[in-house]
Amino acid sequence: MKKVLSLTAIVVIIVGFGCDQSNQIVTDMELGRDMFNGSGNLNAAVGHLEKAKEVEENPTEARTLLAIAYSYGLSTGDARALGKESTYKSKGNDLVSSLSKTEIQAILDRLLEHRRYHKAAMDVIVASGQKGVPVLLGAVSSPIYTKIQSEVEEMLVRIGNQDASSIIQALGNSSMSTAKKMEIVRVIGKINNLDAKEQLVNFRSNVNGALRVEVEATLYQLGTTEYRSELIAGLSATDVETRRAATRAMSLINKSPTDQIIKAAEDQDVQVRLHAMDALAKYPAKSALATILEAVFSDPDVSVKQAATTAAVEHISKGYGKGLAKQLVGKIKDMENPDDRLRVVKLLRTDRIRNQIKINKFENLEYQIYEYMDKEEDNEMVKRELNRLLNDLDTSS
Repeated sequence: MKKVLSLTAIVVIIVGFGCDQSNQIVTDMELGRDMFNGSGNLNAAVGHLEKAKEVEENPTEARTLLAIAYSYGLSTGDARALGKESTYKSKGNDLVSSLSKTEIQAILDRLLEHRRYHKAAMDVIVASGQKGVPVLLGAVSSPIYTKIQSEVEEMLVRIGNQDASSIIQALGNSSMSTAKKMEIVRVIGKINNLDAKEQLVNFRSNVNGALRVEVEATLYQLGTTEYRSELIAGLSATDVETRRAATRAMSLINKSPTDQIIKAAEDQDVQVRLHAMDALAKYPAKSALATILEAVFSDPDVSVKQAATTAAVEHISKGYGKGLAKQLVGKIKDMENPDDRLRVVKLLRTDRIRNQIKINKFENLEYQIYEYMDKEEDNEMVKRELNRLLNDLDTSS
């Protein structure tokens, strides 16, 4: 009898467990999320998300995904194809206008996932207007949002083009770091809004150092050229952050002060040298080439060497590298680092330097290059680039 009872109990447990499994329900939230995150039917996903918005205890995910879905459907043309364009537009506008700061933050976090609706999510944040500004400002220079800094900047600019007041007012926040304020000032420089310009002029009078220089650079960018002398003076400031801001601004200034930028290109600070090279690349000058080449050959920082190589190419293309071919061919033989040799080969492959190699019959530079590649070069990548150079020379003969 005991055995029969025990067997009956086991059957009841198994049946009960089976019933529990079969009674599990997939929610509208789960269906809507999976359909929208995947490649499911948009209208079906919207339908599930609309239901989830009403029944979920915490509707944040449903509301944010639904707002993005409406925007996505409108931007892709799917809403029109479904005959739902006016419905999606009306419901989307109502939902976006009611989004809370927490929900806008949740949409921003979704941008980190880089899903198919990435741009639609950005459009929702922009459509939220001034409510979205604090969320975006919080993401500026944040290590959490490093991968989407360009998107954060773009959204701030788009909102600021309509109304930049809250962005500029944020600069008065005493708890905000100077570095973050400088990033925001650069964003303001990209906003096409006259009110922003006037408010920045007022803000400038209350700050100093690197932040003041950054504001002056932005105002110059916006058409107020009267701060040119202040920006140039910043190149010789004792404070390194001020020098960095000033050299960055040199790429904006017309009639670039070449002599001062050349001096900045020899600064002890890497960022100052890097910005100086960027400015020299934008405004080539014959007197700058020697300093630029010295950086290509021997600067201790790789990023500066790269920027200097770009600047050297620009100068050579302007005809400032007369007689340079012989120097470069000689230099490549003395360089220990193959990456440095690759940079020199890049200069050798420019049109003007190749022409110099071809016409210099007395030095026979082309043969020197071949002999070096064949007998001395031990790096395969450098050999390959040298071989390409020789092929270029053969083709042009």
